[in-house]
Amino acid sequence: MKIYHFGVISWPKNSYGKPSFLMKLSFFFYLVFCFQLLGFNGFSQKNVTLEEENSSLQSIINKIETQTSYAFIFSNDVIDVNQNFSITVIKKDITETLELLFKDTRISYEIKKNHIILSKAKKQDDDYTISGIVRDSNTGETLLGASIIIKNNNNGVFTNEYGFYSITLPKGGYLLEISYLGYSTKTLDIQLNNDLSIKIELRPSSNELDEVIIQTNQNNKSQVAPILGGTTNLTTSEIKKLPSLLGEPDISRAVLTQPGISSIGEGTSGFNVRGGNVDQNLILLDEAPLYNTSHLFGLFSIFNADAVKILKLYKGEIPARFGGRASSVLEIRQKNGSLKRIKGEGGLGLLFSKLTIEGPIKKDKISFLASGRRSYFDVFFPLFKGNEAVDKFHFYDLNTKLSWNINKNNRLYVSGIFAADVLKFNQEEENGEGGFDTDLDLGWTNTTTTIRWNHTFSNRLFSNITGIYSKYDFSLGQREDLREEEIEENIEETVERSIENWIFKPDFTYYLNPNTQMRFGLSGNLYQFVPKITGTAGKQVLDKEKALELAAYYSIQKQWNKLSLQTGLRYSWFANFGEENIAIYDPNLAQTQNSIVGNRRVKNNEISKTYFGLEPRMSVKYDINDRKAFKIGYNRIFQYVHSINRQTITLPNDSWKPSGEHIAPLKVNQFSAGYAYDTKDQNYNFSIEGYYKTFDDIIVYKNGARLGVFDNLETELVAAKGFSYGLEFAAHKNKGKLTGNVNYTYSVSKRKTKSNFSSEQINRNTYFPSNFDRPHIFNLTANYKLSKKWEVGAFFTYQTGRPITEANGRLIIDGDAFITYSDRNAFRIPNTHRADISFTYTPTDNPKTNWKGSWNFGLYNVYGRKNAFSINSVFDNNQLETSQISFIAAPIPFISYNFKF
Repeated sequence: MKIYHFGVISWPKNSYGKPSFLMKLSFFFYLVFCFQLLGFNGFSQKNVTLEEENSSLQSIINKIETQTSYAFIFSNDVIDVNQNFSITVIKKDITETLELLFKDTRISYEIKKNHIILSKAKKQDDDYTISGIVRDSNTGETLLGASIIIKNNNNGVFTNEYGFYSITLPKGGYLLEISYLGYSTKTLDIQLNNDLSIKIELRPSSNELDEVIIQTNQNNKSQVAPILGGTTNLTTSEIKKLPSLLGEPDISRAVLTQPGISSIGEGTSGFNVRGGNVDQNLILLDEAPLYNTSHLFGLFSIFNADAVKILKLYKGEIPARFGGRASSVLEIRQKNGSLKRIKGEGGLGLLFSKLTIEGPIKKDKISFLASGRRSYFDVFFPLFKGNEAVDKFHFYDLNTKLSWNINKNNRLYVSGIFAADVLKFNQEEENGEGGFDTDLDLGWTNTTTTIRWNHTFSNRLFSNITGIYSKYDFSLGQREDLREEEIEENIEETVERSIENWIFKPDFTYYLNPNTQMRFGLSGNLYQFVPKITGTAGKQVLDKEKALELAAYYSIQKQWNKLSLQTGLRYSWFANFGEENIAIYDPNLAQTQNSIVGNRRVKNNEISKTYFGLEPRMSVKYDINDRKAFKIGYNRIFQYVHSINRQTITLPNDSWKPSGEHIAPLKVNQFSAGYAYDTKDQNYNFSIEGYYKTFDDIIVYKNGARLGVFDNLETELVAAKGFSYGLEFAAHKNKGKLTGNVNYTYSVSKRKTKSNFSSEQINRNTYFPSNFDRPHIFNLTANYKLSKKWEVGAFFTYQTGRPITEANGRLIIDGDAFITYSDRNAFRIPNTHRADISFTYTPTDNPKTNWKGSWNFGLYNVYGRKNAFSINSVFDNNQLETSQISFIAAPIPFISYNFKF
């Protein structure tokens, strides 16, 4: 081997990134010294023959050295020998070969007798940038995650969350291939002599049978698997193919079909990711956080699939730009609205209907989106009215968005959602001496507003400035009127909880070159937590808590030939401030209402407690070849706000609390590793991923805790530590009449208290399963295209029963009976499983109209499995009797008509 590498040359560069004079002079004498050692003896020279396709520069150098008497000299820090080149020459001399090899690259060469010295091209003016937006040709909708591949060297980039891309290349000719899921691939022949701004429009594919679910490119090694482990992209077309309750496509239920995701059971809101609590999921709608995403006690989500463009779930390595939740990020993007023409879609179901309208206010300039749903349960309930009556029972939601393309460098988006559930219940009882009336009034709402300004500073620097408002309200009111002889008594109480957010986020992305991208920004998040009780005696407003969370982050994504790296760091700072009273507890006693020895008054806007954290994030992917990839990752996250609930009831009455004097922030570390494989025809892909997570200062409730609305809630809680680990297997079939996926997850999730006081110990400070520990979960989703008109979808799930704390006896104290319980989560409910099926019939389109309709019908819980949600225990005649509580215990038929125009 006649190749000489001169290690790491670290002399300083000038402000323009060029070698300094000192570096040039030192390098010159260094080379002179080397040449003296090597000597020059006038070797004979030979012509070169090469036929290389996507071969590494190192391989080509080796072949040139083998065929000739030349030796290459270069620095590994300057020349990347792993980059791929294609060249074909037949018996060419060395000069012609090198000219062709390094044409349109940033590599220059110099021949010194029998040595070839490689260096970077000195002129940086020869670098130009191609940038722009990728859109849907029919609607003008921006396409997120579209790939732009440089066919000359197989490098490429993806569009960001707003469809923006930027590629910097040396002067020359290039062939660009642009592709996106469900769209026809487009090829552009570019001659790059100056900076170019190119708006790219892709046409939706007409052949749905060939749609590829996971976007790959056989010649682009970086797309075998995403660089971030545990990342899932779902489109609304995939979600709509799933069988669903009452025929309504549901985003939350689609998330539950993914590996590593579980829930407490039917009729609960939220989901659990890799052993984390429900409150550890950051759910964003157009970047606005949501605190409860359920309708109808968790049977439906507040997301209207017709208004959603795409969703992305991060459950492994979470990018540094996200923070505040410890287990996952569910990022949901609404459609921008068509810039071309007015269009709409909707549906009529058995119990609710929906309608979405979008279109241009000014063509190609300003667009709008309005989408709404409403149930009509309240129409049918009066038909079954008896002594117990539901006066009102319905939900509704409204999504809106306005998009304005101000000019090629500025875009403005304003969007929001308002979602509400209303339940009013009345019960009347009469007897010979009087009677009583009971009124129950329950409701919860979500409100968000997001304003985003996209600004392109240059063809390499993209920014997004965001302002956000988000609020979640919960209200539970009860009124009792007691009527007896000469006595009339009224008792009334309303419990309200709310959490509000005001957020400001400037975010910047810098595209250094096709292989290097940097992202950095700031985030400010102001919280307000308001609990209050209104009763017969008047209104009681408890301590209103306020908090401020600030963060700064930086990340860089770098890609070499086979190796990809994304690493970042997030610094977070959190402050809890008044006005509030902070209890002081006797340090020698457990924290209870009786161990309070004083109070510390915090004035309005005075900081009472601060925390900070460094949160490193890293993910590495190695492409073994075009179809196989291995990845590892690590992230550390601090969570400063917490939901306080038992996690085993359906009522959405979470009490959110900030970290403070007596509640520390949650710290989570996660390590993961995975392997992905795609078949050659990209019809199948397989993956396996393992993870290990640790939890520090995770909140659990004490035995016998009262989780109501009152001051000093920390007296009912205790800090714990925990861990979870698991293996996730997944397989996808992407093409043909039959598509679908199957996945299996094995996991363990446990908690352990660490207090020295017995009243603050759970199971004597030994590890116990978390409420959502389900060791085995199997999911199967399939879709089969029977014909152009008929399609069938099926879903099956099998899960280990979740842990429960079981009643095991009773204790009589002073004549009063008390139920005794087993250790925390020592038993399990029976294993659960369910099958759903749906059929979709799409009549032939009428060419004379734009109307397109389809019928969807099927069965939810096909074989009527009575899956237990919980176990109810009561004593009857001194005997402990248990009964199983199931929310859905029979097959539920559904039918709906969906339309587009």
